[in-house]
Amino acid sequence: MLKSLRAKIFSSFMLLVLMLVIAGIMSIIEFNKVGVSIKNVMDDNYKSIEQTKQMLDALEREDSGLLMYLMGNREMGSQTINTAYSAIQDAIKIAQNNITEKDEDKYINNIIKKYEEFHTSVKQTTDTSEQLTLEEKNEIYLQNQQLFFSAKKAINELMQLNQEGVYKQTNTMKENSKRAMMPAIVSIVAAIVFALLLNFFISEYFIRPINRLIDGVKSFYPEKGIINSGIKSNDEIKRLETETNNLIGRLLRLKNQSK
Repeated sequence: MLKSLRAKIFSSFMLLVLMLVIAGIMSIIEFNKVGVSIKNVMDDNYKSIEQTKQMLDALEREDSGLLMYLMGNREMGSQTINTAYSAIQDAIKIAQNNITEKDEDKYINNIIKKYEEFHTSVKQTTDTSEQLTLEEKNEIYLQNQQLFFSAKKAINELMQLNQEGVYKQTNTMKENSKRAMMPAIVSIVAAIVFALLLNFFISEYFIRPINRLIDGVKSFYPEKGIINSGIKSNDEIKRLETETNNLIGRLLRLKNQSK
């Protein structure tokens, strides 16, 4: 048990500082965790959204390539179709390795299915276009448009899934930020409570004993022989009372000897 008044006060302040330091470290760690986790998920979501944009762009180009092919520009149309096909396949592979949302793999599989239906129809159309009349080409192109819009819808659904994921992560970030602030709030409340306790401690073990000692000095008479302030602690103030009584004792002895 601490007997020194200085040690008691110093320990109290050190405990307060320790509480604030621990709370600060906890807040920093929590904020860092929130920042890293949110950044990783958000980056993955944005990456998936970017890939869906690449898919949509390539799908549009493949549709344009088919139209060019049917209009007679076969070389440019075929090149555009092949380039678009490669771009979509690359985007799908990246999306498959970047799954962040629930059931996202099902959305990607649906894209693969719908796109393959569209692409197969495109290849069949280009392979048989030489035998087709203009009216038949228009009819087949319109049929392909249905498959085109079906594939486009599947891609848009994946994009929407990841956009909703970004929105959810934004809300999660807000909630986690509030949670990260809790140690700081707790530390402030604890510091206030501790400050009140410290004020009580200083009053109980420092101010009140001094007042008792002052009252004891005021009520002292030589006939009493000692100052009795009623201090129960064993710290510097109690020792001051003891040494004062020793001094009084010595002075009284000197006075008696001089008679």
